[in-house]
Amino acid sequence: SQKSISGLATPMRRKVYNQKRQSGGHTLSSIETVYSQPFYKQIAYLLNRNLKNYWRSPEFSLSRIIVVVLVGAIITATFWQQKYRTAADTQSRIISISFMIMLTGAYNLFTIMPFQIEKRAVLFREISSGMYSSIAAVVSDGFVELPYLIVETLVGVNVVYWGIGFQQTVSAYIYYSITFFLYLYLMTSLGMFLSALLPDALSAQLSATVVIQIFQLFAGIIVPHDKLPSYYRWLYYFSAQRYSTEAIITTQFHGDHTKLCIPDGKPIETAPWIFKRFVVDKFCTSDGEFQGLGSFTGVVQTAEEFVYNSEGSFLHGYEYEHRYIDFAVLLTWCLGLRILTVITALTVDHNKR
Repeated sequence: SQKSISGLATPMRRKVYNQKRQSGGHTLSSIETVYSQPFYKQIAYLLNRNLKNYWRSPEFSLSRIIVVVLVGAIITATFWQQKYRTAADTQSRIISISFMIMLTGAYNLFTIMPFQIEKRAVLFREISSGMYSSIAAVVSDGFVELPYLIVETLVGVNVVYWGIGFQQTVSAYIYYSITFFLYLYLMTSLGMFLSALLPDALSAQLSATVVIQIFQLFAGIIVPHDKLPSYYRWLYYFSAQRYSTEAIITTQFHGDHTKLCIPDGKPIETAPWIFKRFVVDKFCTSDGEFQGLGSFTGVVQTAEEFVYNSEGSFLHGYEYEHRYIDFAVLLTWCLGLRILTVITALTVDHNKR
């Protein structure tokens, strides 16, 4: 409102007091800044203004939702109600989950940076004039994203989840939704941090590209944890994408006893009685019929065993028991990035005079 703006625009008061050095007797002046409006009113004003800016910038706010819909629609059309019976089918299902998370997170990261840097000059001017604190500006930026990220999550998850035919349980759906939201918020917060740290959009986006590549490469999907050289394994634990994909994938395949043929074929259903005990539901052939010991094309595993719950599984290192740890790590990433953004806003000034 106009009243709150005029209140914020009132010059800040400064308390000046003197301190004497014990050794010399010289007098030093210390300045304590007191803003004309309390902290919560600063946030309320900035939230109101940011919401209006987002509403008046559909090329930024609306484009993210449109991209989520388009990416989700393409993935859904590709894997519509997918049936998985082989290793390749299951791997493509895993890749669809990873790709959706990676692409939407990256898009949020790259779009937030030029938007934040564009308004930085106004923030520097108003902060230096004492209208509000740097902390209030960072906190309000974090809050204003929440409704848009919730919409992105609801749209993106529901388009993909039911179209592909993921686990039809409430718990798996909730895990998917919460993890998707946290990763979007994490990547958006990372974009805000880089925008505050680096001098221009180009350097911020180049740095973001490096971070995304590290997140994706060491998420445990392209290269499993046990296949990484020992000196790179710390990046597996650093990768934020690893925690999001682990939380989603393990909850999607937990308790999934779908029979898979590894690497290919159909499970043998009938065989002569002398072989039945040893081959039925244990080995695969091209047509599911036992035609001798030389006809095997693969072995039978459940989806859960193939994905993560056996020695030599596709995502060895992923654990269903880590799902709450994954949530905690993602939340820590989000909180840590907000704190780093506050510290950067207080210590780094890109304002050119």
